[in-house]
Amino acid sequence: MSTLSAVAAGFYLYGIVDAREGFAVSMSGIEGGDIETVEAEGLAAVVTPVGCRKIRPQRANLAVHHKLLQELARHQAVIPCAFGTIASGEEQLQEILHGNRGELLRELDRFRGKAEMSLSVYWNTSNIFEFFVAASPELRQMRDRVFRPGREPSMEERLELGQLFESLLRQCRERHTQEVIDALSPYCAEIRAVDPGAEQMIMKLVCLVPKEQEQRFEQGIQEAARKFDDHYSFKYSGPWPPFDFVDIKLTLA
Repeated sequence: MSTLSAVAAGFYLYGIVDAREGFAVSMSGIEGGDIETVEAEGLAAVVTPVGCRKIRPQRANLAVHHKLLQELARHQAVIPCAFGTIASGEEQLQEILHGNRGELLRELDRFRGKAEMSLSVYWNTSNIFEFFVAASPELRQMRDRVFRPGREPSMEERLELGQLFESLLRQCRERHTQEVIDALSPYCAEIRAVDPGAEQMIMKLVCLVPKEQEQRFEQGIQEAARKFDDHYSFKYSGPWPPFDFVDIKLTLA
């Protein structure tokens, strides 16, 4: 059964919840619209009727999207949807809930009583290459040989030096990432490593943490950080809705 009360060009979708758990969020939605639900098969799609088929990623819209999901996640399990997801109509939403019922219920069971925490670890140094040169005799010897005074290194030598640096960088990331995962695993239901992207970042971990373990999880981060010296920086945030743990892909054509 739907609580929708307006004719709209589309329905902006925030996430999906278990309809049996109710729905109690008191705030305005995207573009000041009402926050309502479309229900089917014991599931509820949390939506706002909108007059267009595309929502611009402005700061205000992004803030509403994330705030609503945070409010939902405080009280119940939620499968968060990516910003900008819009369904064409109530019928399409009901078809999605019906057609994916089993997977959606399994996802909600995974997320029930849990929240996502994010941990990023950085090298706290202005020059990563020189940091590795100081730590690796092999890299230091090759650097000194390739850039010895009085000669211009060949392209092949530069590539060889770069490949050794990249190999050491990868090995270091893998080793440190596993060390931190081992330290945090007792407090997490799941841990996933995300591509760190920036050279300065060693790792980015997203952790699905039971809510009763959040304090111990934060203590676990502090214990893990104490194993590293001042060349490393730990930054964590959360709790968040479990964006990085959603495995089901919903197609809204």
